[in-house]
Amino acid sequence: MGRIQWIRVLTLVIGLSLTACADGGIPTEPSHTVGPSFSSAKSDSAHARHEALKRELESREHEFQAIREASKDSLKVARAEWKAWKENWNEQYKTEKEVWKRLHPGAKGGPDIQLLRCEPKPYEADAVIVGPAGGTLHVGPHELVIPKGALDHEELIVMEAPTSSLVDVRFQPEGLQFQRPTQLTLSYKGCVVPTLVDLLVAYLGQGNQILELPPSNDDRIDDKVEADIGHFSRYAVAW
Repeated sequence: MGRIQWIRVLTLVIGLSLTACADGGIPTEPSHTVGPSFSSAKSDSAHARHEALKRELESREHEFQAIREASKDSLKVARAEWKAWKENWNEQYKTEKEVWKRLHPGAKGGPDIQLLRCEPKPYEADAVIVGPAGGTLHVGPHELVIPKGALDHEELIVMEAPTSSLVDVRFQPEGLQFQRPTQLTLSYKGCVVPTLVDLLVAYLGQGNQILELPPSNDDRIDDKVEADIGHFSRYAVAW
């Protein structure tokens, strides 16, 4: 065998050896594939949060019961105030309208938007752990429906209706934002409802200041008003 043939044989052997190494799956650089450990850590974190929310839910339920017991006396006071207000609310509104006309000569309309008054009811509350699948809360005749996809993680949603002559509900977590519109329904059965006006859902700030008036649907047949809301925390019926 000549020198040239030996070189050809040697080259073939080296080539076959390199091919065998490549087929053996010897890595030439680090792999960046996310392994089972990452998924497992994420699952453990979600489980730990869910358990923490369950403990918080149990604590809040005990708190609700304590508030119900403590608010019995305040309910009596609120109902007495309501009775006195109800007897002369027409005269009060008439006076407000006369003042408004004097301040706006020749203009059409009436006093600024006001909050609806109703006979005070006992304190009610509800709390539900809600995640991406959505959920529903009920407090007395009021309802909040959180649709699928409105949240991308679990939250403990708290809904409270305080003892008040207003039709108002309060939500937690404070400032929570939704990724999809969430439907709030407020009932105004047993309220003094002005005629020839549409009732509205109002977003309230401190001191009952009206901050937003989302588009609302007033259902006079069932005595309720509905609106889509995008965030928390306090809403009431206005007119």
